[in-house]
Amino acid sequence: MSPLPLALGTLLALTQAFAADIKVTPNEAVDVAQDGKVVARFMMAHDVSTPAKRLDNYKPYLHVFDPSGALRLTKGPGFEFTHHRGIMLGFMKITVDGKTYDRWHMVKGDQVVTAIKPTADGFVAAIDWQGESATAKPILTEERAFAFTKPAAPFYFGIEMKSTLKPDHGEAKIDGDPEHAGAQFRPSEKIEGAKTTYIYPGKDVLIHKVKDLTWVAEVFTIEGKTFTALLLNHPSNPKDTAFSAYRDYGRFGAFPKGVATPENPFKLHYKWLIAEGDVRDAAVFQQAYNAFAGTNEPTPAVTVMLAEQPKPKAKAPAKK
Repeated sequence: MSPLPLALGTLLALTQAFAADIKVTPNEAVDVAQDGKVVARFMMAHDVSTPAKRLDNYKPYLHVFDPSGALRLTKGPGFEFTHHRGIMLGFMKITVDGKTYDRWHMVKGDQVVTAIKPTADGFVAAIDWQGESATAKPILTEERAFAFTKPAAPFYFGIEMKSTLKPDHGEAKIDGDPEHAGAQFRPSEKIEGAKTTYIYPGKDVLIHKVKDLTWVAEVFTIEGKTFTALLLNHPSNPKDTAFSAYRDYGRFGAFPKGVATPENPFKLHYKWLIAEGDVRDAAVFQQAYNAFAGTNEPTPAVTVMLAEQPKPKAKAPAKK
């Protein structure tokens, strides 16, 4: 599918909010409807009655759907890398009181939604990041706020997320690596990995080395249908942010790191814009970023890269 022909003037309403139709099912999910169709679903169940159920429910995440509400664009539990789920937030190395916790793979501890507060354009989730046990004080408490917009074409859905993480005392060192930390978008397990393509702002970008990109876009195909996800990185986010945006299975996002205290929480601010079709217009991406960040930067050159493909597995030696 060829890129959509787009003019700069098509994005005059990038930040137009709509009256979010929010339905909360306690201890299960929050549905977000647009034009009568569910286009996002925040998964927040926390059933730990068996090890298998805990594996399915140890972290909250946001599913995204196509405009019809029928096609799920993001991955849930199971399949390759079960901890990869929708739009998610986690860190593999969180150090508190000299102890390090993995709240990416959710080793011996979960992220637990304790409250949901609907807002005019979305909702706010209160989330406990567990420590050594479910009965111990959480190592971090989080407010994760979502606001939803109905952008102008080519995008059909906008998801803005603000997160505030803080410990109840002392400091928490928040760290990891680009593959196992940060705010990430994971497409469906049905993605056609050989077609996954990334677009970066700048000429000859070395994605494994570059820091603090303003935006990254991904073109991905699910069940024969192509979509584009644009991630916007707000200038208020921690500096020296790395990006993972090269995997064929499509998990991509920003990896910030830093230190949180009760007085100075760790704050993050991102936005995702979702479009049907193959969108590669740098002017559209840059205008979206400028509207989000309050800047007026010119359209950059871009680097387009087909996703890195997995290395062929070595053949076992023939038996004699």
